[in-house]
Amino acid sequence: MITYTWSFPQFIVNPVSEGLTNVVTAINWVCTGTDGTVTSSASGTANLGSPNPAEFVPYADITQEMAYQWVAGCISMPGVEAQIASQINLLSETTSQTQQPPF
Repeated sequence: MITYTWSFPQFIVNPVSEGLTNVVTAINWVCTGTDGTVTSSASGTANLGSPNPAEFVPYADITQEMAYQWVAGCISMPGVEAQIASQINLLSETTSQTQQPPF
């Protein structure tokens, strides 16, 4: 069974936008899938677009769950996880190994 972990290592922020401060306009994301000892990951950027002043969240109040929901609204998270699953399945079936050169 593959376990997926989503992380959000960087936010792209406009200092001032439409009268609001520290507006997140994009989120860099990483999804890592692990099945036993086999791991694969994918990464990208979710562009959030212009802020909605009525729903604006101050930068200091943003939670990981909010970032997850914002990214989920911009990309196909199930699609990303399916790509990772395919890669893990391929890696699991591979019989080749990495070895140091004999010299």
